[in-house]
Amino acid sequence: MKMRIHGLLSSLTVTGVGIYSAACLSLLLSSPVLHAVNLQPLSDDEMGSVIGQEGVLLSMEYYYNSNPATDGDALLGSGAAGTFGDGGCSGQNGSSSLADMDCRLAIQLENRSDEWLVIKNGYASIVVNRLSLDASTLGESIATGAAYSSFFNQAKFEAVGGDCLLGAGNCNTGYIDNMPAVRTHYPETAGSYNPGNGTSTGYNDVRLGIYYEGMAIEFNSVPGVQDGWQQNVNGSFLGLNIADNNGAQAGIAFGGNFYMYGF
Repeated sequence: MKMRIHGLLSSLTVTGVGIYSAACLSLLLSSPVLHAVNLQPLSDDEMGSVIGQEGVLLSMEYYYNSNPATDGDALLGSGAAGTFGDGGCSGQNGSSSLADMDCRLAIQLENRSDEWLVIKNGYASIVVNRLSLDASTLGESIATGAAYSSFFNQAKFEAVGGDCLLGAGNCNTGYIDNMPAVRTHYPETAGSYNPGNGTSTGYNDVRLGIYYEGMAIEFNSVPGVQDGWQQNVNGSFLGLNIADNNGAQAGIAFGGNFYMYGF
């Protein structure tokens, strides 16, 4: 499947930290230029002061038509009052704001050459904090405990004819426990909610915000002239808002392990 996309502005920041090095990558998706921080060599003294363990700790921030300084709220324009419009998202009024060319995203599928799915007056952001990736074995999973032994299903590792896919005699918990895996880990965290003012604290593992005022199928003004992404003939049939009472991003707290392995 092929598609054509029109959008305004996106930014992505990824930070990864390992035992021997640290790097920060900032990528502006609206620009063909890639900016990266060059790795610097470490002296013996600096290497000697490094502590930690093997693995990667990953944090990511992505903002689309939104402002990191205001925790993912709409990107404002350049007007004197610093308000909506003037190059930023528009104040929502269900009419002229849907026709604003800023803060819209349009997608056209290859076999729909005169039709566009247009998301109007929208912005989004996602922040992922401290996601851990490291090497492990399946035997380190909590599911290998005695309380879970009855859930083991040998047939899941066998071919249709009953032959063990791991090799003859290897379809048993002892062999599977020693299989290597990639572990994704989030520490168990929690938050609290204040019913008095409707706000929450502590839900910071992931913060997600998505807003668009409208969505519609728009058509090119003339067949073959690719301007359907600029149209506002059909208004909107759907809007969406994912946020919480604290602001433009909904806070999420979760924890646990995910193991990925193959055979």
